[in-house]
Amino acid sequence: MSPPTLPPGRSLPKEAPGAGDAASGRPLTLAERAARSLAEGRHHDEPPEIRLLTASLDEADAIRSVVAHWVPQVADWCFLYMVDAQGIPRRVQVGHADPTQGALAARFRAVAPGPGWANLASQAIRDRTPRLFQDVTPEVLRWAAHDDDHLAALTSVAPRSILVLPFVSRDRVVGAVTLMRCADRLPFSEEDLVAATRTARPLALVLDNARAVTLARAARREAEQAADVERHHRLSAERALLRLRRLESLVISLSAALTEEAAARLAFEGGLALLEPRLGAVALARAGVLELVSAPGWPLDLLERWRTIPADAPSLMAEAWRTQRPIWLSSERDLEERYGATAELARALDQQAWAAVPILADDQPLGALVLGFDRPRALDEHERAYVTAIAALIGMAAARARLRAVE
Repeated sequence: MSPPTLPPGRSLPKEAPGAGDAASGRPLTLAERAARSLAEGRHHDEPPEIRLLTASLDEADAIRSVVAHWVPQVADWCFLYMVDAQGIPRRVQVGHADPTQGALAARFRAVAPGPGWANLASQAIRDRTPRLFQDVTPEVLRWAAHDDDHLAALTSVAPRSILVLPFVSRDRVVGAVTLMRCADRLPFSEEDLVAATRTARPLALVLDNARAVTLARAARREAEQAADVERHHRLSAERALLRLRRLESLVISLSAALTEEAAARLAFEGGLALLEPRLGAVALARAGVLELVSAPGWPLDLLERWRTIPADAPSLMAEAWRTQRPIWLSSERDLEERYGATAELARALDQQAWAAVPILADDQPLGALVLGFDRPRALDEHERAYVTAIAALIGMAAARARLRAVE
């Protein structure tokens, strides 16, 4: 198809410098430019309360935007109330036009309305009726105040005129606003009441939408937390079942005629590996010292140096053997704070968390079992019981091996 012809002396308009689609980088067509200009013009012509409907759905932002709509253009003071989940009006924001009135605004914020309040906003929420006080007298303030402190704060504001509007959205009251003008402005008129009532409808929808989004987000977080808890319980149950099965298998395997070395190796491969330690060791007492009979994951140089461990050695294994008490260290900080002087071997192995458990048989210390983890790790009570149970199985297997050696 041939391009359209133009009358003599006419030409297609050129693209304005920089005019184009920022996303794709291509120039906009005439139709696209016209549509964009129309949309931008319509946006500028919209009343601000209509533009609020497409603003942020964050509740705190919506509340600030609604207050900013009234102050300072319409009123000197704005008190915004929202009805909570129990149906109780709660003041959520205090807005004021004079920056020097911050201390007075703080006095209002310190007085939180409760279920029994009979202030102007609460009454408008109950009967859905706006109220206009063109001339505020001391009697009106006393009637509007809840107590002496509230009356003192209202008297300090010295409102000349008050306008109270309920916020109704989807046929239910979601809140209310109390607007005040002071002496240097004209009082609210009947025309102001009509205009403000018309404006309150979209503003109520803004607040209602934002509250709905907030509640939906909270419900989603609660559902996610509940799902996480359920998933945690399910995984915990699965891990507990797996530990039980490993223990049952170890009981059968370690009941066979095994050497001490074989029993220690089987305990790591068939049971302790479930906890994913980076390294471990079983040391048994022989001739008054601890001898390593299994040390998976150890560097060879340290294995040669520490193959025999004296009872007073700076080692967690020796400490657990001497005291016959388990040691649970979830981080390097725990190691330094609790065993700084007896942790030379642990520091050399460069692990982040440790478990050292005595190996007993008939309440006699036969040695010690140690596990090292390459990340901070706090074993829970079930995991600690699991390690202790395996240490007991190693102790029984070692005791039987020694009896067979004597026979």
